[in-house]
Amino acid sequence: MITFLQTKGIKAYNEILEIAERPDFLFSNDRDQVDAEARYNHRTIQRLNKMIKYNKLSLNELEDVVAFVESAWASYLKKFYEEKAFVFYMWGDYQIPAIRISVVSYYEGLGLPFGCIVNQVDDRKEVLIQYREKACFDGIPIRDSEDPNSVIDDEEENTYLLTVYARIING
Repeated sequence: MITFLQTKGIKAYNEILEIAERPDFLFSNDRDQVDAEARYNHRTIQRLNKMIKYNKLSLNELEDVVAFVESAWASYLKKFYEEKAFVFYMWGDYQIPAIRISVVSYYEGLGLPFGCIVNQVDDRKEVLIQYREKACFDGIPIRDSEDPNSVIDDEEENTYLLTVYARIING
């Protein structure tokens, strides 16, 4: 349970409960519609940011929060979608900053719906450690356009690697 959030941040606690308990998912039974499922089923967790920034939330507590949502969603999916498989996944959006989660229908051989190279991991902590380290809690730093070291070349931009936690949920 995530009752520890009640004393650390009631707004974050309420946000997590809302996300976990009212999933309101949409599925199409069409593998060509996975991107649409991903967009519709996408949720953003931002109310934890202040606690993460000031180290008021341990890595284990942060992982417990994500595990709580994942478990709630898995229970919902198993209850209402028997005999169907799904993929729950989570990643850190460093620029917003936010922890993002979604769930889509699982189809053998179909990757996660991202337009970049994905480093798929099976440990939530890998994503959460990176998020704590890279999130732009104070805004995105502006690069000096005159500085030749600040230019991102096309090859670097096209090889962006996103670390994503993913787990298959069988209904």
